[in-house]
Amino acid sequence: MGEPYLYEFLYRGRPAGSAEAPAWHVVIGQHVTPPGAAEAQFVASGALTPAQAEAAGFPLSAVLAGIDAAALAGRDAAAAEAAALRRERDALVVERDGLAGQLAAREAPAAELPAISDRQFFQALAQAGAITADEALAAVMTGRLPAAIEAAVSALPEAERFAARMLLSGATAFERGHPMVARLGAAIGYDAAALDALWQAAAAL
Repeated sequence: MGEPYLYEFLYRGRPAGSAEAPAWHVVIGQHVTPPGAAEAQFVASGALTPAQAEAAGFPLSAVLAGIDAAALAGRDAAAAEAAALRRERDALVVERDGLAGQLAAREAPAAELPAISDRQFFQALAQAGAITADEALAAVMTGRLPAAIEAAVSALPEAERFAARMLLSGATAFERGHPMVARLGAAIGYDAAALDALWQAAAAL
């Protein structure tokens, strides 16, 4: 047999000036296992008057204290949940700002890097081992593209190949921010950071 507990508390207030006094009653709940039953059953008392409730061990002071404790516990749980959500939100904001900073850091160097000459570009590729020295000389002197770059150009859609060859064979200066640079760089194994490093090395030649 389970311990009896406060199941229901009803308070009936009265309007101001009413001659009728406010009233309240208590309903006590209990779980009882009848003889031969496998599970306990819920049993509720009838509505108890204040005197009956106190006689059953539930004086008004204890009832109100229990209600206050339950309300405060609910308030504290809601406050803790709200604080956890705020911490989660703040962590996401920090993560978002960090990612935005990383993105800005990656994009800023590309915008600040100067244009380099065709000689600097092909010489830097040769020094990096991406093409041979002979290929670099041929690219500058005759406009013939190194094998790796020619393969990258050939892999472009047909409508873009001519423009790519004109740029690489005929331009005397290369802009880091040109969209073709990123596409051809990726084709020969250069990501954005590697292209930035290549541009910085080329600018120093």
